[in-house]
Amino acid sequence: MTIAVWKTEYLTGDLHVDQEHQELFEMVNSLHDAILRAAPYSVVQEIFADLASHTVKHFQTEERLMQVSNYPGCDRHKQSHDGLVSKVKTLSQQLDNQTLPLSIRLTEFLAEWLAHHIQGEDQNMIRFFREQTKLYHSAGVRSSL
Repeated sequence: MTIAVWKTEYLTGDLHVDQEHQELFEMVNSLHDAILRAAPYSVVQEIFADLASHTVKHFQTEERLMQVSNYPGCDRHKQSHDGLVSKVKTLSQQLDNQTLPLSIRLTEFLAEWLAHHIQGEDQNMIRFFREQTKLYHSAGVRSSL
């Protein structure tokens, strides 16, 4: 069963960011499937660890892009990332201690957070990058943004 459904409205227009977002959706769905089929706890732990690692890596990529572009919403966006990373660390510790009830509420939370974040913070970030690129081009400056 798919809980995190990728929609075209999530597209940012940045191929790398969009690919990473789609991978995150797939990983949330893998975790959801493992929970639904009552996979061994160790399997769920492994999938969750991969999802957490991939999420942190993705956030680091976005944060580097925001820093080099002097994105004015960088602090707010990073706070959003930090909030999820903190929550994921807590959940990961509970998984490691086998005290986290494996329920679909976990994957519902992750799917909802991801969709909301992409449609808000990430869309705003990419819109800023596009505007900056247009400014560079109109000034005759090449940009890799």
